[in-house]
Amino acid sequence: MDLLDRAPDNVRERLDPHGDLGPSAPFDNVFNVDGTPAEPIPVTDANADAMGLEWGYVLHDHGIEVIALTWYDAGPIVSWDTDPLSRISGTPLLWDSNRPAPIQAPATPLKITKPLAPAPAPARPRITR
Repeated sequence: MDLLDRAPDNVRERLDPHGDLGPSAPFDNVFNVDGTPAEPIPVTDANADAMGLEWGYVLHDHGIEVIALTWYDAGPIVSWDTDPLSRISGTPLLWDSNRPAPIQAPATPLKITKPLAPAPAPARPRITR
């Protein structure tokens, strides 16, 4: 599923004004050095440190937990209704689970509006003879 699937039109317009992002596609041309097709590598608690990952994301019903793995084992929750145009700090030290996520709302907040109902079809002229 793409990030913008089912997003309201005005959200899509703000994030992708030219409509050129399009849907993502799986990589089908990635190979190991021996020529065999690459397989996805599951990330677990056991191998995350060895992989050098800096960030972890856990999807919850009420938002996404953002974990700065180099500093913490848990992180604050970013609500799903957070404006996607907000300024989000990339400083890992600020992502402590005991305080709010370091996010600053944009100067012009995103306004989510309900889609308008389609306009009624124009009346056809009545032809009389």
